Amino acid sequence: MSSNVTHMQVEDIQLASVLSLAIDESCDIKDMAQVTLSVRYMSSQGPKEELLGLLPLSGQTRGEDIANSVQKCLEDNGIGINKIFPIATDGARKALCAQTFPAEIVEVMSLVIKIINSILAKALYHRQFKDFLEEIDSQFSDLLLHNKVRWLSRRNVLQRYALCLSEIKTFLNEKSIDHPELEEDKWLQKFNFMVDTTRKLNELNLKLQGKGNPAYVLLEEVVCFEKILLLFVEDMGR
Repeated sequence: MSSNVTHMQVEDIQLASVLSLAIDESCDIKDMAQVTLSVRYMSSQGPKEELLGLLPLSGQTRGEDIANSVQKCLEDNGIGINKIFPIATDGARKALCAQTFPAEIVEVMSLVIKIINSILAKALYHRQFKDFLEEIDSQFSDLLLHNKVRWLSRRNVLQRYALCLSEIKTFLNEKSIDHPELEEDKWLQKFNFMVDTTRKLNELNLKLQGKGNPAYVLLEEVVCFEKILLLFVEDMGR
């Protein structure tokens, strides 16, 4: 784990009086859950941010498992837990999303995931759907499977679903799978709202990352996002 940072960097971190941790949960290309552990601190040369470790999670990914993995990484690097002040996790983003979307909008996402799973979870259906997309010369060859670990991955899933919606409805009708919501204007309005909102959430998430961004710039981005949400809500009310 300590191989992600040099010995000198670890010593630099150890000398810091206060540390800030950023913990982000995701999956690698083999769909194995892992935790990215970054540390921010003030060194003699000014503020620094280092990747402390990529921690694989085997088995369950409960909060307890993540905490144990992070604690072991800190211990392996000789970093005292008593120096840690704030800890930022991907849960903060999940909380932001949960506050942003009311229950009726979340239900739309649940139906989208249900339909995607009904196609991708069955090998025969999945193969037939891919063949169908190829036959009609679709710009896409498949749907995207939602990664439950990362809430904001839904943007890509929703975007692909929206672009393939016509093909999906045709395929479901051929299989006698009935989802009348897909023909309802009200449901489609909520769906498009969620597609646009998750796209803007991802854009905001990227803008809030990185080094050297002044606090007032980050605040402006959040305020701008809130105004965009209000515009989306107004459009839905028309």
